Amino acid sequence: MKTALLLTNSAESQRLFTEIIGERTNFVLLPAPTEPQLEKFDALFATWLRLVDAVIVDAVSLGETSRWALESLSEARLKEHQAVVVRASAAQQALYPMARGWHVVSDTDSAEQLKQSLGTFFDLREAQDKLKRIEPLIAHPRAPTVSPAAAPPARAPAAPSWHSPTAGAPVDSHRYRDALKNISRLLGQRLDQQSLLAEFLKLMRELLGVSRVAIFTRPIASGLFSDEPTPAEPQLTIATSAGIAPQVIDLLRLTLDSGMGALLSAEARVLRRAQLLDGSVVDYDGRIAREFELLGTEVVVPMVDDAQLLGALTFSGRITGEAFTNEELELVYHLLTQLAQAIHSLHLQERVASQQRLVGEVLSHVQTGVIVVGHDDRILSFNQHARELLAIGEAEIVGQPLARLPSRVADVVFEALQTGNEIRDREVASPPRNRPLSVSATRFVEEATETFVAVALIEDLTQAKLQQAQARELADREFFTRLSSRLSHELKNSLVSIKIFAQLLPERYNEKEFREQFSTVVTNEVNRVDVLVNNLTFFSHPLALVHEEVVLSDLVDSCVRNVSQEFARKKLAQVNSVGEKASNAAPGVPVVVVKKSFGHKFARLEGDRLRLMQAFEHVLRNALQSMPTGGRLTVSTSDAQPTDFADGKMLVGGAVRIEWQDTGEGIALEHLRSVTEPFVTTRNVGVGLGLTIVKKIVARHCGRLEIDSGDGAAGQGAAAPRGRIAGTVGEADWRLGRRGRACHDSESRFTRG
Repeated sequence: MKTALLLTNSAESQRLFTEIIGERTNFVLLPAPTEPQLEKFDALFATWLRLVDAVIVDAVSLGETSRWALESLSEARLKEHQAVVVRASAAQQALYPMARGWHVVSDTDSAEQLKQSLGTFFDLREAQDKLKRIEPLIAHPRAPTVSPAAAPPARAPAAPSWHSPTAGAPVDSHRYRDALKNISRLLGQRLDQQSLLAEFLKLMRELLGVSRVAIFTRPIASGLFSDEPTPAEPQLTIATSAGIAPQVIDLLRLTLDSGMGALLSAEARVLRRAQLLDGSVVDYDGRIAREFELLGTEVVVPMVDDAQLLGALTFSGRITGEAFTNEELELVYHLLTQLAQAIHSLHLQERVASQQRLVGEVLSHVQTGVIVVGHDDRILSFNQHARELLAIGEAEIVGQPLARLPSRVADVVFEALQTGNEIRDREVASPPRNRPLSVSATRFVEEATETFVAVALIEDLTQAKLQQAQARELADREFFTRLSSRLSHELKNSLVSIKIFAQLLPERYNEKEFREQFSTVVTNEVNRVDVLVNNLTFFSHPLALVHEEVVLSDLVDSCVRNVSQEFARKKLAQVNSVGEKASNAAPGVPVVVVKKSFGHKFARLEGDRLRLMQAFEHVLRNALQSMPTGGRLTVSTSDAQPTDFADGKMLVGGAVRIEWQDTGEGIALEHLRSVTEPFVTTRNVGVGLGLTIVKKIVARHCGRLEIDSGDGAAGQGAAAPRGRIAGTVGEADWRLGRRGRACHDSESRFTRG
């Protein structure tokens, strides 16, 4: 890649030239002097021409100022390898001086034309330069190589191919031994990269006895969470130097695709100026020659780590004029390898330190207490929030034994550390204020060292407890509001009927029809109040089950018979079961046909007969009430399958599925999720506790209640529950989680629809 001086006042021109030849050219962008005078351009070119390979003048953007630029450039002493490119208008080409050999392009050329023109121009110059280097070799061929047999016997064997065969002064072993000690001591110190390079350069300058020395390095990409530090850019810049001109330091870049950088990257060998610039070298590289000239250096030694070029050391000849021996350069090469490893370690340390700082910063701001305890029961990390939650104060806690923590918190961490069991959300009270805390602890094992640590997370439950209490208070308030409303409504209805008949009793006591009606109404209303009180009593005491052996089919038959008699007595519906003798319905009473299908495997199960009958009868009443004009009710049982459960796992012992399906009216979707909540009803009678009772009874039998609804679709009605109730395979009993048997996610799935 060449270095070119681009003289322009246009950002568009800069972008254009960068896109066209940016891959092969390193641009130095300079604006025109503020005062357009010939002397200003003379000074500018005197400073920069010796440092660049080409000059590109955008005369179009410079305007009239380009006259002085072109005149100064035509008078300058350009070297043979330096090229000049001028972009000018037709008028400028006619008015201003254009020296022979300059490449002039028109401002009307398209980007593609300009790219082709400049590419051809630079390729032609490179070809001409190579021909000039080959011509002397054709005119003066090398002398034939002397064969080993013809060589004088006393001649020493040649040095390795990557060393110079030049012999120098003998190595001063004492001086080099002292230098090695100093460098080894330096590499072991905890310095930043710039300080390390500066001190290394100073020692190498004294060791080699040179006046000019520089260390080039590549930028290292060491991301916070990257695996390994890697070179970020394909170029080397001067990190530190002595005896090198400041302009060279700021400008010179060794790229890995050409010149000295490319040769170092490809071969990783020591470069001597005398070798590479020998007139007999066929692959002479003018770029390398100019880089040696700019640096004023004689030797370049690569700095390699893990087959990657990280930098280079360049230095001039000795101030005494003596040449460097192969042994000296080999020693320098290995010292630079150690320096590369030290730099690599510095970046690894910096990455670890950055990660630790990040973790510390995160932990200091996280609103959770974090404690890390080592395998020796000593605290390794302790953030500020943990200090506040545990009321530790400002006492030093890191490095102290675990016993320094409050005992209830320390016990949780110790248990996780010793057993390896993960502990989640264990609630403890922290003295002295008995603040409620949630402690979670997990043990992590480092496989490489076989050591482990425990990490504990501590959260304050004070606000959560307060919010829960407020939520319970609000829920209780809403519950009692709904309770009082429903109770007052139901009791008032019953009392109004009783009150009316009681007021009429003295006047119409002698009427037989009135006395019969009085007896029926008062009895019904008292029974209604009694049912209401019994339902409320159901929720006021813990639900105790009395387990006994039951036959599920007989239980369903009894429930259907009881509810049928109840509805027939009240003249609400006439219920006829398929396969049984049908009763004649009174005029105007709807008829409901019940079809029973028992397909479950286990005839006998174990459960609370009365509670199951209570649940089934509530379901039947809801189904019959949803068919005011009559319909069809299907009751079916079967063995539950794994697909019937939410997690796809069958209970140990099996389960029974009970499904109720009617053709009544549907439940609106907005009410479907809340129909099992207390005091929620879609009818004008009742307090809305029926399905709530069913849900509680089914749950106590390790079941789950689900309600589906067709919402009035053709042929479907409001969903009566479908149930899956847990059983025990092969034992003909229904243990439902008693005596240590787990109630899995069994399901009662009662459906209407």
